Amino acid sequence: MSRAEAFYNENIEKNKSEICNLNKKIEVIGWCRLVILISGLIFSYRSYKSQGFLTAVGILSMTALIFLAVAFIHGKIIGKREKLDIELEFNEKGLKRLKGEYKEFEDDGKELLEENHAFADDLDIFGKNSLFQMINTTRTLSGRRKLGEILSLKKLPNKNSIKERQVSIKELGEKVKWRQQLYVDATFKKKKGEELEELIKWGKESSTGDNLRIGVASLFILITAVIIFLCIVKVIPFSFLILNFMINYVVIKVLTKDRNEVIELFNSIKNSVKAYSNILTLIEDESFNSPYLNRLKEKLKDDSGLLCKNEMRKLSNLLDWVGDSAGNAYFFILNVVVFADVFILFNLNRWRKINGSKIENWLEVMGEFDALASISNLSFDYEDWCYAEITDESGVVGREIKHPLIGDRAVANDYELIKPKQITLITGSNMSGKSTFLRTVGINLILSYIGAPCSAKSFKCSIMNIYTCMRTKDNLEESISSFYAEILRIKLIIEACKRGEKLFFLLDEIFKGTNSKDRHTGATVLVKQLADNGATGLLSTHDLELCDLEEEMKEIENYNFREYYKDNKINFDYKLRRGKSTTQNAVYLMKLAGIEIKK
Repeated sequence: MSRAEAFYNENIEKNKSEICNLNKKIEVIGWCRLVILISGLIFSYRSYKSQGFLTAVGILSMTALIFLAVAFIHGKIIGKREKLDIELEFNEKGLKRLKGEYKEFEDDGKELLEENHAFADDLDIFGKNSLFQMINTTRTLSGRRKLGEILSLKKLPNKNSIKERQVSIKELGEKVKWRQQLYVDATFKKKKGEELEELIKWGKESSTGDNLRIGVASLFILITAVIIFLCIVKVIPFSFLILNFMINYVVIKVLTKDRNEVIELFNSIKNSVKAYSNILTLIEDESFNSPYLNRLKEKLKDDSGLLCKNEMRKLSNLLDWVGDSAGNAYFFILNVVVFADVFILFNLNRWRKINGSKIENWLEVMGEFDALASISNLSFDYEDWCYAEITDESGVVGREIKHPLIGDRAVANDYELIKPKQITLITGSNMSGKSTFLRTVGINLILSYIGAPCSAKSFKCSIMNIYTCMRTKDNLEESISSFYAEILRIKLIIEACKRGEKLFFLLDEIFKGTNSKDRHTGATVLVKQLADNGATGLLSTHDLELCDLEEEMKEIENYNFREYYKDNKINFDYKLRRGKSTTQNAVYLMKLAGIEIKK
Protein backbone atom coordinates (compact mmCIF):
# COMPACT_ATOMS: atom_id res chain seq x y z
CA MET A 1 0.00 0.00 0.00
CA SER A 2 1.38 3.40 -0.99
CA ARG A 3 1.70 6.24 1.53
CA ALA A 4 -1.08 8.14 -0.26
CA GLU A 5 -3.47 5.19 -0.12
CA ALA A 6 -2.63 4.63 3.55
CA PHE A 7 -3.18 8.34 4.32
CA TYR A 8 -6.55 8.50 2.57
CA ASN A 9 -7.81 5.23 4.06
CA GLU A 10 -6.74 6.21 7.57
CA ASN A 11 -8.37 9.63 7.30
CA ILE A 12 -11.57 8.26 5.74
CA GLU A 13 -11.94 5.83 8.65
CA LYS A 14 -11.20 8.61 11.15
CA ASN A 15 -13.60 11.06 9.46
CA LYS A 16 -16.43 8.55 9.37
CA SER A 17 -15.95 7.64 13.04
CA GLU A 18 -15.95 11.29 14.14
CA ILE A 19 -18.96 12.10 11.95
CA CYS A 20 -20.85 9.16 13.45
CA ASN A 21 -20.10 10.40 16.99
CA LEU A 22 -21.13 13.96 16.12
CA ASN A 23 -24.38 12.73 14.54
CA LYS A 24 -25.25 11.05 17.84
CA LYS A 25 -24.51 14.26 19.76
CA ILE A 26 -26.53 16.32 17.27
CA GLU A 27 -29.49 13.99 17.67
CA VAL A 28 -29.31 14.05 21.48
CA ILE A 29 -28.98 17.85 21.63
CA GLY A 30 -31.84 18.18 19.13
CA TRP A 31 -34.09 16.24 21.47
CA CYS A 32 -32.80 18.27 24.43
CA ARG A 33 -33.80 21.49 22.67
CA LEU A 34 -37.30 20.12 22.18
CA VAL A 35 -37.53 19.00 25.82
CA ILE A 36 -36.28 22.40 27.06
CA LEU A 37 -38.83 24.22 24.92
CA ILE A 38 -41.79 22.05 25.92
CA SER A 39 -40.76 21.99 29.60
CA GLY A 40 -40.36 25.77 29.67
CA LEU A 41 -43.80 26.29 28.15
CA ILE A 42 -45.43 23.86 30.59
CA PHE A 43 -43.75 25.36 33.69
CA SER A 44 -44.45 28.93 32.61
CA TYR A 45 -48.13 28.07 32.06
CA ARG A 46 -48.40 26.44 35.49
CA SER A 47 -46.60 29.37 37.09
CA TYR A 48 -48.94 31.77 35.38
CA LYS A 49 -51.90 29.89 36.86
CA SER A 50 -50.43 29.59 40.36
CA GLN A 51 -48.00 32.48 40.83
CA GLY A 52 -48.96 35.10 38.27
CA PHE A 53 -47.76 36.78 35.11
CA LEU A 54 -44.32 38.00 36.24
CA THR A 55 -43.18 34.57 37.38
CA ALA A 56 -44.32 33.05 34.08
CA VAL A 57 -42.40 35.70 32.14
CA GLY A 58 -39.30 35.01 34.24
CA ILE A 59 -39.50 31.27 33.53
CA LEU A 60 -40.08 31.90 29.82
CA SER A 61 -37.05 34.24 29.74
CA MET A 62 -34.87 31.66 31.47
CA THR A 63 -36.13 28.97 29.09
CA ALA A 64 -35.29 31.18 26.11
CA LEU A 65 -31.75 31.79 27.40
CA ILE A 66 -31.13 28.08 28.01
CA PHE A 67 -32.65 27.20 24.64
CA LEU A 68 -30.45 29.75 22.84
CA ALA A 69 -27.32 28.51 24.64
CA VAL A 70 -28.08 24.90 23.69
CA ALA A 71 -28.93 25.99 20.13
CA PHE A 72 -25.56 27.75 19.93
CA ILE A 73 -23.75 24.58 21.02
CA HIS A 74 -25.91 22.58 18.59
CA GLY A 75 -24.94 24.89 15.74
CA LYS A 76 -21.24 24.63 16.58
CA ILE A 77 -21.38 20.82 16.49
CA ILE A 78 -23.30 20.86 13.19
CA GLY A 79 -20.66 23.22 11.76
CA LYS A 80 -17.90 20.86 12.92
CA ARG A 81 -19.67 17.93 11.25
CA GLU A 82 -20.05 19.89 8.01
CA LYS A 83 -16.30 20.51 7.99
CA LEU A 84 -15.65 16.83 8.60
CA ASP A 85 -17.98 15.99 5.70
CA ILE A 86 -15.83 18.19 3.44
CA GLU A 87 -12.63 16.66 4.82
CA LEU A 88 -14.08 13.21 4.11
CA GLU A 89 -14.84 14.33 0.56
CA PHE A 90 -11.20 15.41 0.09
CA ASN A 91 -9.90 12.02 1.22
CA GLU A 92 -12.46 10.01 -0.74
CA LYS A 93 -11.58 11.96 -3.89
CA GLY A 94 -7.90 11.20 -3.30
CA LEU A 95 -8.61 7.49 -2.97
CA LYS A 96 -10.79 7.48 -6.08
CA ARG A 97 -8.05 9.28 -7.98
CA LEU A 98 -5.60 6.52 -7.02
CA LYS A 99 -8.09 3.86 -8.15
CA GLY A 100 -8.69 5.58 -11.49
CA GLU A 101 -12.28 6.42 -10.55
CA TYR A 102 -11.87 10.17 -11.15
CA LYS A 103 -14.36 9.99 -14.02
CA GLU A 104 -17.02 10.14 -11.29
CA PHE A 105 -15.91 13.67 -10.35
CA GLU A 106 -18.53 16.20 -11.35
CA ASP A 107 -16.24 18.98 -12.58
CA ASP A 108 -14.46 18.02 -15.80
CA GLY A 109 -13.65 21.57 -16.92
CA LYS A 110 -15.09 21.04 -20.41
CA GLU A 111 -15.98 24.72 -20.84
CA LEU A 112 -12.30 25.61 -20.34
CA LEU A 113 -11.45 23.87 -23.61
CA GLU A 114 -10.77 26.50 -26.25
CA GLU A 115 -11.87 25.82 -29.80
CA ASN A 116 -8.94 24.95 -32.08
CA HIS A 117 -6.49 24.81 -29.17
CA ALA A 118 -3.10 23.49 -30.27
CA PHE A 119 -3.30 20.28 -28.21
CA ALA A 120 -5.90 20.37 -25.37
CA ASP A 121 -8.66 18.36 -27.07
CA ASP A 122 -6.39 15.70 -28.56
CA LEU A 123 -4.49 15.12 -25.31
CA ASP A 124 -7.60 15.01 -23.04
CA ILE A 125 -6.62 18.03 -20.98
CA PHE A 126 -10.26 19.02 -20.34
CA GLY A 127 -13.57 17.15 -20.49
CA LYS A 128 -14.55 13.61 -19.56
CA ASN A 129 -11.67 11.35 -18.50
CA SER A 130 -9.28 14.31 -18.64
CA LEU A 131 -6.21 15.51 -16.78
CA PHE A 132 -8.24 18.40 -15.33
CA GLN A 133 -10.95 16.06 -14.05
CA MET A 134 -8.30 13.85 -12.46
CA ILE A 135 -6.33 16.46 -10.52
CA ASN A 136 -8.75 19.34 -9.91
CA THR A 137 -9.45 20.08 -6.26
CA THR A 138 -9.68 23.87 -6.62
CA ARG A 139 -12.29 25.56 -4.46
CA THR A 140 -12.27 29.06 -5.93
CA LEU A 141 -13.21 30.50 -9.29
CA SER A 142 -9.80 32.17 -9.62
CA GLY A 143 -8.05 28.88 -8.76
CA ARG A 144 -10.10 26.95 -11.28
CA ARG A 145 -9.34 29.49 -13.99
CA LYS A 146 -5.65 29.51 -13.11
CA LEU A 147 -5.50 25.72 -13.26
CA GLY A 148 -7.11 25.85 -16.70
CA GLU A 149 -4.60 28.47 -17.79
CA ILE A 150 -1.64 26.41 -16.52
CA LEU A 151 -2.84 23.20 -18.19
CA SER A 152 -3.48 25.05 -21.46
CA LEU A 153 0.12 26.34 -21.44
CA LYS A 154 -1.07 29.87 -22.17
CA LYS A 155 2.54 30.90 -21.86
CA LEU A 156 5.36 28.43 -22.54
CA PRO A 157 7.63 28.49 -19.47
CA ASN A 158 11.41 28.71 -19.50
CA LYS A 159 13.79 26.22 -17.95
CA ASN A 160 14.24 28.07 -14.65
CA SER A 161 10.52 28.64 -14.10
CA ILE A 162 9.84 24.92 -14.65
CA LYS A 163 12.48 23.97 -12.10
CA GLU A 164 11.06 26.44 -9.58
CA ARG A 165 7.55 25.15 -10.20
CA GLN A 166 8.76 21.57 -9.66
CA VAL A 167 10.19 22.48 -6.23
CA SER A 168 6.96 24.27 -5.32
CA ILE A 169 4.70 21.40 -6.35
CA LYS A 170 6.89 18.88 -4.56
CA GLU A 171 6.71 20.97 -1.35
CA LEU A 172 2.93 21.41 -1.58
CA GLY A 173 2.61 17.69 -2.25
CA GLU A 174 4.21 16.99 1.12
CA LYS A 175 1.92 19.52 2.81
CA VAL A 176 -1.10 17.28 2.36
CA LYS A 177 -2.63 18.33 5.71
CA TRP A 178 -2.35 21.98 4.71
CA ARG A 179 -3.94 21.26 1.32
CA GLN A 180 -6.72 19.37 3.07
CA GLN A 181 -7.32 22.36 5.35
CA LEU A 182 -7.38 24.67 2.32
CA TYR A 183 -10.00 22.41 0.71
CA VAL A 184 -12.14 22.52 3.87
CA ASP A 185 -11.80 26.21 4.76
CA ALA A 186 -12.29 27.37 1.19
CA THR A 187 -15.57 25.53 0.74
CA PHE A 188 -18.62 27.76 0.38
CA LYS A 189 -22.00 27.75 -1.29
CA LYS A 190 -21.28 28.49 -4.91
CA LYS A 191 -23.17 31.35 -6.48
CA LYS A 192 -23.49 32.30 -10.12
CA GLY A 193 -19.73 32.52 -10.60
CA GLU A 194 -19.13 36.20 -11.39
CA GLU A 195 -18.18 37.11 -7.82
CA LEU A 196 -14.54 37.72 -8.73
CA GLU A 197 -15.31 40.36 -11.34
CA GLU A 198 -17.97 41.97 -9.16
CA LEU A 199 -15.69 42.21 -6.13
CA ILE A 200 -12.76 43.52 -8.19
CA LYS A 201 -14.99 46.07 -9.92
CA TRP A 202 -16.37 47.29 -6.57
CA GLY A 203 -12.82 47.61 -5.24
CA LYS A 204 -11.81 49.89 -8.11
CA GLU A 205 -14.82 52.20 -7.81
CA SER A 206 -14.60 55.42 -5.79
CA SER A 207 -17.13 56.98 -3.44
CA THR A 208 -17.79 60.60 -2.43
CA GLY A 209 -19.73 62.40 0.26
CA ASP A 210 -18.93 59.97 3.10
CA ASN A 211 -18.01 62.67 5.61
CA LEU A 212 -21.17 64.64 4.83
CA ARG A 213 -23.28 61.53 5.34
CA ILE A 214 -21.65 60.78 8.69
CA GLY A 215 -22.14 64.40 9.76
CA VAL A 216 -25.83 64.39 8.90
CA ALA A 217 -26.32 60.97 10.54
CA SER A 218 -24.55 62.13 13.73
CA LEU A 219 -26.80 65.20 13.95
CA PHE A 220 -29.98 63.10 13.66
CA ILE A 221 -28.66 60.54 16.18
CA LEU A 222 -28.13 63.39 18.65
CA ILE A 223 -31.66 64.71 18.01
CA THR A 224 -33.05 61.18 18.52
CA ALA A 225 -31.17 60.81 21.83
CA VAL A 226 -32.58 64.13 23.08
CA ILE A 227 -36.14 63.14 22.08
CA ILE A 228 -35.82 59.73 23.80
CA PHE A 229 -34.64 61.47 26.98
CA LEU A 230 -37.51 63.98 26.84
CA CYS A 231 -40.00 61.16 26.32
CA ILE A 232 -38.60 59.26 29.32
CA VAL A 233 -38.91 62.29 31.60
CA LYS A 234 -42.38 62.88 30.08
CA VAL A 235 -41.65 66.38 28.81
CA ILE A 236 -42.99 65.44 25.36
CA PRO A 237 -45.46 62.69 24.35
CA PHE A 238 -44.30 59.31 22.99
CA SER A 239 -45.82 60.16 19.58
CA PHE A 240 -42.94 62.62 19.02
CA LEU A 241 -40.49 59.67 19.15
CA ILE A 242 -42.53 57.71 16.58
CA LEU A 243 -42.52 60.77 14.30
CA ASN A 244 -38.76 61.11 14.82
CA PHE A 245 -38.20 57.49 13.79
CA MET A 246 -40.25 58.03 10.62
CA ILE A 247 -38.17 61.09 9.73
CA ASN A 248 -34.96 59.14 10.47
CA TYR A 249 -36.09 56.37 8.13
CA VAL A 250 -36.59 58.85 5.28
CA VAL A 251 -33.20 60.49 5.95
CA ILE A 252 -31.48 57.08 6.00
CA LYS A 253 -33.03 56.22 2.64
CA VAL A 254 -31.73 59.49 1.17
CA LEU A 255 -28.24 59.06 2.64
CA THR A 256 -27.96 55.41 1.51
CA LYS A 257 -29.62 55.55 -1.89
CA ASP A 258 -26.91 53.19 -3.25
CA ARG A 259 -27.43 50.79 -0.30
CA ASN A 260 -29.59 48.30 -2.21
CA GLU A 261 -26.93 47.76 -4.87
CA VAL A 262 -24.27 47.20 -2.22
CA ILE A 263 -26.46 44.80 -0.24
CA GLU A 264 -27.36 42.83 -3.37
CA LEU A 265 -23.69 42.61 -4.33
CA PHE A 266 -22.38 41.55 -0.94
CA ASN A 267 -25.22 39.20 -0.12
CA SER A 268 -24.28 37.31 -3.31
CA ILE A 269 -20.56 37.15 -2.48
CA LYS A 270 -20.65 37.01 1.33
CA ASN A 271 -19.77 33.30 1.50
CA SER A 272 -17.13 33.73 -1.19
CA VAL A 273 -15.41 36.51 0.76
CA LYS A 274 -15.38 34.33 3.89
CA ALA A 275 -13.74 31.54 1.88
CA TYR A 276 -11.22 33.96 0.38
CA SER A 277 -10.40 35.23 3.86
CA ASN A 278 -9.83 31.66 5.06
CA ILE A 279 -7.52 30.82 2.17
CA LEU A 280 -5.46 34.00 2.44
CA THR A 281 -5.07 33.41 6.18
CA LEU A 282 -3.82 29.87 5.51
CA ILE A 283 -1.31 31.18 2.98
CA GLU A 284 0.01 34.00 5.18
CA ASP A 285 0.28 31.77 8.26
CA GLU A 286 2.15 28.96 6.47
CA SER A 287 5.94 28.80 6.11
CA PHE A 288 7.32 27.75 2.72
CA ASN A 289 10.81 26.76 1.61
CA SER A 290 10.23 27.12 -2.12
CA PRO A 291 11.50 30.48 -3.50
CA TYR A 292 8.58 30.55 -5.95
CA LEU A 293 5.95 30.06 -3.23
CA ASN A 294 7.61 32.67 -1.02
CA ARG A 295 7.68 35.20 -3.87
CA LEU A 296 4.01 34.46 -4.47
CA LYS A 297 3.27 34.92 -0.77
CA GLU A 298 5.23 38.22 -0.72
CA LYS A 299 2.73 39.65 -3.22
CA LEU A 300 0.17 39.74 -0.40
CA LYS A 301 2.25 42.32 1.46
CA ASP A 302 2.42 46.05 0.86
CA ASP A 303 4.50 48.97 2.11
CA SER A 304 1.86 50.00 4.66
CA GLY A 305 2.48 46.88 6.75
CA LEU A 306 -1.18 45.83 6.72
CA LEU A 307 -1.69 42.06 6.66
CA CYS A 308 -3.94 40.80 3.89
CA LYS A 309 -5.59 38.22 6.17
CA ASN A 310 -6.55 40.91 8.71
CA GLU A 311 -7.98 43.20 6.07
CA MET A 312 -10.02 40.39 4.49
CA ARG A 313 -11.29 39.41 7.92
CA LYS A 314 -12.44 43.00 8.49
CA LEU A 315 -14.34 42.90 5.19
CA SER A 316 -15.88 39.55 6.08
CA ASN A 317 -17.05 40.93 9.46
CA LEU A 318 -18.54 44.00 7.76
CA LEU A 319 -20.45 41.73 5.40
CA ASP A 320 -22.03 39.99 8.40
CA TRP A 321 -23.65 43.32 9.20
CA VAL A 322 -24.75 43.75 5.60
CA GLY A 323 -26.40 40.35 5.71
CA ASP A 324 -28.13 41.15 9.02
CA SER A 325 -29.52 44.39 7.61
CA ALA A 326 -31.63 42.62 5.00
CA GLY A 327 -35.20 42.17 6.26
CA ASN A 328 -34.25 41.97 9.93
CA ALA A 329 -36.77 43.60 12.32
CA TYR A 330 -34.21 44.06 15.11
CA PHE A 331 -31.79 45.69 12.70
CA PHE A 332 -34.57 48.02 11.50
CA ILE A 333 -35.00 49.35 15.07
CA LEU A 334 -31.23 49.72 15.43
CA ASN A 335 -31.12 51.49 12.08
CA VAL A 336 -33.64 54.23 12.85
CA VAL A 337 -32.00 54.88 16.23
CA VAL A 338 -28.26 54.96 15.36
CA PHE A 339 -28.28 55.06 11.51
CA ALA A 340 -26.52 51.68 11.21
CA ASP A 341 -26.81 51.54 7.40
CA VAL A 342 -24.96 54.84 7.04
CA PHE A 343 -22.09 53.65 9.22
CA ILE A 344 -21.92 50.25 7.47
CA LEU A 345 -21.59 51.96 4.09
CA PHE A 346 -19.06 54.39 5.54
CA ASN A 347 -16.90 51.53 6.87
CA LEU A 348 -17.18 49.61 3.60
CA ASN A 349 -16.09 52.67 1.64
CA ARG A 350 -13.25 53.31 4.08
CA TRP A 351 -12.13 49.68 3.67
CA ARG A 352 -12.34 50.06 -0.11
CA LYS A 353 -10.26 53.26 -0.02
CA ILE A 354 -7.46 51.42 1.80
CA ASN A 355 -7.65 47.99 0.12
CA GLY A 356 -9.83 48.19 -3.00
CA SER A 357 -6.92 48.40 -5.44
CA LYS A 358 -5.26 45.35 -3.85
CA ILE A 359 -8.18 42.93 -4.23
CA GLU A 360 -7.32 41.79 -7.75
CA ASN A 361 -3.73 40.99 -6.77
CA TRP A 362 -4.85 39.11 -3.64
CA LEU A 363 -7.29 36.98 -5.61
CA GLU A 364 -4.64 36.19 -8.23
CA VAL A 365 -2.23 34.95 -5.54
CA MET A 366 -5.02 32.96 -3.89
CA GLY A 367 -5.98 31.42 -7.24
CA GLU A 368 -2.44 30.36 -8.04
CA PHE A 369 -1.99 28.67 -4.65
CA ASP A 370 -5.34 26.93 -5.16
CA ALA A 371 -4.28 25.73 -8.63
CA LEU A 372 -0.81 24.58 -7.50
CA ALA A 373 -2.42 22.67 -4.63
CA SER A 374 -4.45 20.72 -7.22
CA ILE A 375 -1.40 19.92 -9.35
CA SER A 376 0.51 18.80 -6.25
CA ASN A 377 -2.03 15.98 -5.78
CA LEU A 378 0.08 14.14 -8.37
CA SER A 379 3.24 14.65 -6.33
CA PHE A 380 1.73 13.13 -3.20
CA ASP A 381 -0.34 10.39 -4.85
CA TYR A 382 2.28 8.93 -7.20
CA GLU A 383 5.63 8.42 -5.49
CA ASP A 384 6.99 6.34 -8.36
CA TRP A 385 6.54 9.16 -10.88
CA CYS A 386 9.51 11.35 -11.72
CA TYR A 387 10.17 15.04 -12.28
CA ALA A 388 11.40 15.79 -15.78
CA GLU A 389 14.90 16.91 -16.57
CA ILE A 390 14.68 19.91 -18.87
CA THR A 391 17.41 19.94 -21.53
CA ASP A 392 18.52 22.48 -24.12
CA GLU A 393 18.86 19.93 -26.92
CA SER A 394 15.59 19.28 -28.81
CA GLY A 395 14.05 15.90 -28.15
CA VAL A 396 12.45 13.49 -25.69
CA VAL A 397 13.95 10.59 -23.76
CA GLY A 398 11.80 8.51 -21.44
CA ARG A 399 12.16 5.31 -19.52
CA GLU A 400 9.07 3.31 -18.59
CA ILE A 401 6.70 6.03 -19.82
CA LYS A 402 3.01 5.45 -19.07
CA HIS A 403 -0.22 7.25 -19.86
CA PRO A 404 -1.21 8.93 -16.56
CA LEU A 405 -4.96 8.71 -17.18
CA ILE A 406 -5.10 4.95 -17.78
CA GLY A 407 -4.01 3.91 -14.31
CA ASP A 408 -3.02 0.29 -13.63
CA ARG A 409 -3.88 -0.71 -17.20
CA ALA A 410 -1.12 1.48 -18.60
CA VAL A 411 1.83 -0.33 -20.22
CA ALA A 412 5.28 1.18 -19.75
CA ASN A 413 7.51 1.83 -22.77
CA ASP A 414 10.98 3.21 -23.32
CA TYR A 415 11.31 5.84 -25.99
CA GLU A 416 13.83 8.37 -27.23
CA LEU A 417 13.92 10.97 -29.98
CA ILE A 418 17.24 12.81 -29.99
CA LYS A 419 19.47 14.36 -32.64
CA PRO A 420 20.08 13.55 -35.39
CA LYS A 421 16.65 11.87 -35.21
CA GLN A 422 13.76 14.35 -35.36
CA ILE A 423 10.70 12.37 -36.45
CA THR A 424 9.37 9.03 -35.29
CA LEU A 425 7.11 7.09 -37.65
CA ILE A 426 4.92 4.64 -35.75
CA THR A 427 3.18 1.82 -37.59
CA GLY A 428 1.08 -1.04 -36.32
CA SER A 429 -2.19 -2.83 -36.65
CA ASN A 430 -5.53 -1.43 -35.51
CA MET A 431 -6.02 -1.07 -31.73
CA SER A 432 -2.37 -1.92 -31.08
CA GLY A 433 -1.67 1.27 -29.14
CA LYS A 434 -0.36 3.86 -31.62
CA SER A 435 -2.74 6.71 -30.76
CA THR A 436 -2.46 6.04 -27.02
CA PHE A 437 1.31 6.20 -27.20
CA LEU A 438 1.18 9.55 -29.01
CA ARG A 439 -1.01 10.87 -26.22
CA THR A 440 1.31 9.29 -23.63
CA VAL A 441 4.27 11.30 -24.89
CA GLY A 442 2.17 14.44 -25.30
CA ILE A 443 0.53 14.50 -21.88
CA ASN A 444 3.83 13.74 -20.14
CA LEU A 445 5.33 16.72 -21.93
CA ILE A 446 2.48 18.86 -20.59
CA LEU A 447 3.11 17.55 -17.06
CA SER A 448 6.81 18.36 -17.48
CA TYR A 449 6.15 21.93 -18.54
CA ILE A 450 3.74 22.71 -15.69
CA GLY A 451 6.28 21.41 -13.16
CA ALA A 452 4.30 18.30 -12.22
CA PRO A 453 5.76 14.80 -11.94
CA CYS A 454 5.58 12.64 -15.08
CA SER A 455 4.24 9.12 -15.33
CA ALA A 456 7.66 7.60 -16.03
CA LYS A 457 10.75 6.24 -14.30
CA SER A 458 12.79 9.01 -15.94
CA PHE A 459 11.92 11.70 -18.46
CA LYS A 460 14.04 14.25 -20.30
CA CYS A 461 12.74 16.83 -22.73
CA SER A 462 13.43 20.23 -24.19
CA ILE A 463 10.94 23.08 -24.17
CA MET A 464 8.82 23.05 -27.33
CA ASN A 465 5.43 24.33 -28.43
CA ILE A 466 3.12 21.33 -28.76
CA TYR A 467 0.85 20.88 -31.78
CA THR A 468 -1.42 17.90 -32.39
CA CYS A 469 -3.64 16.62 -35.16
CA MET A 470 -5.51 13.57 -33.92
CA ARG A 471 -9.26 14.11 -33.55
CA THR A 472 -10.24 16.17 -36.55
CA LYS A 473 -13.94 15.99 -37.37
CA ASP A 474 -16.58 17.47 -39.63
CA ASN A 475 -17.99 20.92 -38.89
CA LEU A 476 -21.44 21.10 -40.47
CA GLU A 477 -22.00 24.72 -39.49
CA GLU A 478 -18.94 25.84 -41.39
CA SER A 479 -19.26 23.14 -44.09
CA ILE A 480 -15.83 21.72 -43.27
CA SER A 481 -15.12 18.04 -43.86
CA SER A 482 -12.86 16.09 -41.51
CA PHE A 483 -10.21 15.92 -44.25
CA TYR A 484 -10.21 19.69 -44.74
CA ALA A 485 -10.20 20.21 -40.96
CA GLU A 486 -7.08 18.04 -40.88
CA ILE A 487 -5.50 20.15 -43.62
CA LEU A 488 -6.21 23.33 -41.65
CA ARG A 489 -4.67 21.78 -38.56
CA ILE A 490 -1.52 20.78 -40.39
CA LYS A 491 -1.37 24.26 -41.90
CA LEU A 492 -1.02 25.68 -38.38
CA ILE A 493 1.95 23.39 -37.77
CA ILE A 494 3.66 24.36 -41.03
CA GLU A 495 3.11 28.07 -40.33
CA ALA A 496 4.60 27.64 -36.85
CA CYS A 497 7.64 25.96 -38.42
CA LYS A 498 8.09 28.83 -40.85
CA ARG A 499 7.89 31.33 -37.96
CA GLY A 500 10.88 29.56 -36.49
CA GLU A 501 9.02 28.07 -33.51
CA LYS A 502 10.70 25.26 -31.67
CA LEU A 503 7.83 22.77 -31.85
CA PHE A 504 6.83 19.22 -31.11
CA PHE A 505 4.05 17.64 -33.17
CA LEU A 506 1.83 14.59 -32.74
CA LEU A 507 0.08 13.49 -35.94
CA ASP A 508 -2.25 10.49 -35.89
CA GLU A 509 -3.16 8.79 -39.18
CA ILE A 510 -2.85 11.92 -41.31
CA PHE A 511 -4.70 12.29 -44.64
CA LYS A 512 -6.89 9.29 -43.86
CA GLY A 513 -9.76 11.03 -45.66
CA THR A 514 -8.26 10.58 -49.12
CA ASN A 515 -7.09 7.74 -51.38
CA SER A 516 -3.95 5.74 -50.60
CA LYS A 517 -1.85 7.29 -53.37
CA ASP A 518 -2.60 10.88 -52.37
CA ARG A 519 -2.18 9.95 -48.71
CA HIS A 520 1.30 8.54 -49.33
CA THR A 521 2.35 11.49 -51.49
CA GLY A 522 1.01 14.07 -49.04
CA ALA A 523 2.54 12.34 -46.00
CA THR A 524 5.94 12.06 -47.71
CA VAL A 525 5.99 15.74 -48.62
CA LEU A 526 4.83 16.75 -45.14
CA VAL A 527 7.42 14.64 -43.32
CA LYS A 528 10.23 16.04 -45.45
CA GLN A 529 9.02 19.61 -44.94
CA LEU A 530 8.77 19.14 -41.18
CA ALA A 531 12.26 17.66 -41.06
CA ASP A 532 13.71 20.47 -43.22
CA ASN A 533 12.18 23.06 -40.86
CA GLY A 534 13.68 21.44 -37.76
CA ALA A 535 10.40 20.20 -36.28
CA THR A 536 10.38 17.32 -33.79
CA GLY A 537 7.59 14.83 -33.24
CA LEU A 538 5.72 11.59 -33.82
CA LEU A 539 3.53 10.48 -36.69
CA SER A 540 1.44 7.31 -36.72
CA THR A 541 0.43 5.72 -40.01
CA HIS A 542 -0.82 2.58 -41.72
CA ASP A 543 1.25 3.52 -44.77
CA LEU A 544 4.12 1.05 -44.51
CA GLU A 545 5.78 2.53 -47.60
CA LEU A 546 6.28 5.76 -45.70
CA CYS A 547 8.69 3.87 -43.44
CA ASP A 548 11.13 3.67 -46.35
CA LEU A 549 12.00 7.30 -45.61
CA GLU A 550 14.18 6.02 -42.76
CA GLU A 551 16.65 4.72 -45.36
CA GLU A 552 17.00 8.04 -47.17
CA MET A 553 16.62 10.54 -44.30
CA LYS A 554 18.82 10.55 -41.21
CA GLU A 555 16.09 12.45 -39.32
CA ILE A 556 13.56 9.56 -39.51
CA GLU A 557 13.29 6.54 -37.25
CA ASN A 558 10.68 3.76 -37.33
CA TYR A 559 8.87 2.25 -34.35
CA ASN A 560 5.91 -0.13 -34.29
CA PHE A 561 3.25 -1.85 -32.21
CA ARG A 562 1.99 -5.32 -33.05
CA GLU A 563 -0.58 -7.93 -32.09
CA TYR A 564 -0.27 -11.66 -31.50
CA TYR A 565 -2.71 -14.55 -31.62
CA LYS A 566 -3.38 -17.10 -28.91
CA ASP A 567 -6.13 -19.74 -28.97
CA ASN A 568 -7.38 -18.14 -32.17
CA LYS A 569 -7.88 -14.82 -30.34
CA ILE A 570 -6.21 -11.52 -31.03
CA ASN A 571 -4.08 -10.04 -28.24
CA PHE A 572 -2.04 -6.88 -27.80
CA ASP A 573 0.95 -6.31 -25.55
CA TYR A 574 1.10 -2.53 -26.30
CA LYS A 575 4.91 -2.68 -26.33
CA LEU A 576 6.81 -0.28 -28.54
CA ARG A 577 9.43 -1.85 -30.81
CA ARG A 578 11.95 -0.44 -33.22
CA GLY A 579 11.39 -0.88 -36.93
CA LYS A 580 8.26 -0.90 -39.05
CA SER A 581 5.22 -3.08 -38.50
CA THR A 582 5.13 -6.57 -39.97
CA THR A 583 1.59 -7.52 -38.90
CA GLN A 584 -1.97 -6.66 -39.94
CA ASN A 585 -5.33 -7.40 -38.31
CA ALA A 586 -8.00 -5.58 -40.33
CA VAL A 587 -9.36 -8.76 -41.93
CA TYR A 588 -9.54 -10.53 -38.57
CA LEU A 589 -11.40 -7.61 -36.97
CA MET A 590 -13.88 -7.50 -39.85
CA LYS A 591 -14.58 -11.20 -39.32
CA LEU A 592 -15.20 -10.51 -35.64
CA ALA A 593 -17.78 -7.94 -36.70
CA GLY A 594 -19.58 -10.58 -38.77
CA ILE A 595 -18.32 -9.50 -42.18
CA GLU A 596 -17.67 -12.52 -44.39
CA ILE A 597 -14.44 -12.30 -46.32
CA LYS A 598 -14.51 -14.40 -49.49
CA LYS A 599 -11.21 -15.42 -51.00
